[in-house]
Amino acid sequence: MPPPPTPLPPLISADQILSSLPIVEPNYWPWPQQQKWSDRDVALQVKAAMEAAKSKDTAQATVLLDEVGPHLGNRSKLIYPIGALLQRIGRPQSVDKMLENASEIIPSDNNLIVAKKKLRP
Repeated sequence: MPPPPTPLPPLISADQILSSLPIVEPNYWPWPQQQKWSDRDVALQVKAAMEAAKSKDTAQATVLLDEVGPHLGNRSKLIYPIGALLQRIGRPQSVDKMLENASEIIPSDNNLIVAKKKLRP
């Protein structure tokens, strides 16, 4: 006597599958985005990274920038300062890619336009 047939898994609708997928927002930063930090926390971290870069402590600036990078969210006003920091720590390719991605996602954003003029005159 053959074994009983294996039960079929329950059917899942396409809507159920699509609704269970995480929504990925467009990202122009060089880091995959995670939980968004408060404006204050981001400002303090970016300021500390800028101060480290100004005092030529590239290692500390890099650590601070890589800590805050995944938490920038959609703050286009930071494109220029983040780009300037990336440039200072020796990541010009990241600046180029960030500007390219932002140009596709937010082409008419005034912060992007100003950043492009300053970073890539």
